[in-house]
Amino acid sequence: MKWFDTVKTISKASVSECIANLKAINMYPLGLIHDYKSGYQHPVHSINPRPILLVHGIVHNRSAFHSLKKRLEKQGWHNIYTINYTTSYGSLGSMVGQLSKRVDEVLKDTNAKQIDIVAHSLGGVVARYYMSLGEGRGKIKELITLGTPHNGTMLSRILSFLPGSSLGWDLRENSYFLRTMNETSLPKSSRLTNIYSPLDWTVWPKNNLTVKGSPKASFQNICIDSVGHTGFLYSQKVFETIIATLSESTTSMRASPTA
Repeated sequence: MKWFDTVKTISKASVSECIANLKAINMYPLGLIHDYKSGYQHPVHSINPRPILLVHGIVHNRSAFHSLKKRLEKQGWHNIYTINYTTSYGSLGSMVGQLSKRVDEVLKDTNAKQIDIVAHSLGGVVARYYMSLGEGRGKIKELITLGTPHNGTMLSRILSFLPGSSLGWDLRENSYFLRTMNETSLPKSSRLTNIYSPLDWTVWPKNNLTVKGSPKASFQNICIDSVGHTGFLYSQKVFETIIATLSESTTSMRASPTA
């Protein structure tokens, strides 16, 4: 019975989402302090060909990616960085500026020319805008977004009540900010992978879940239908998809010296 399977999937995902939110709340204090750990010159033969920066979403901090960072480091990945930036007030432009500063720190710290970014929710919008426009062009090779409202969300209206914030306007469907971002081509050889879920309550309406852009071959959408919005941060299935995507990039780069 199809309806029974649907109810079962939603119920299971709802329980997982509740657990994920409890984890996020409990781990939040661990991320209040900035990550000042220094990196090192990125190894030529590292599993990950570039340093990785993990970018959290709204009203969160670097603790959002504690589980993923721990798994990557346990598997021998090098130079995994996090960031704390202000999301509860201000504009997306100021957030992009904070990300820009952190990316330059990582590049200098590791003597790398490019990095990869994994970003959750609002962090994906901030990272994509930085990657596409201005001084961020060419500095990001792979961007993987998790539950990111690339095309806006009707829930942005709730953000209009945040004092000193323009997010309520910037994240609306067809806003100037999002139009500019979506109409700007990605840099040559850069790629964006959008991981989404139909059970993600933040990206609404649901026809906004997928993303496309120019050049077309630089975009891909991957659906994981068993997680909610916070669940992206703790799902082993999501982690495996991230690892597979970045590993695919590694294989392609080593197979083609000109990549």
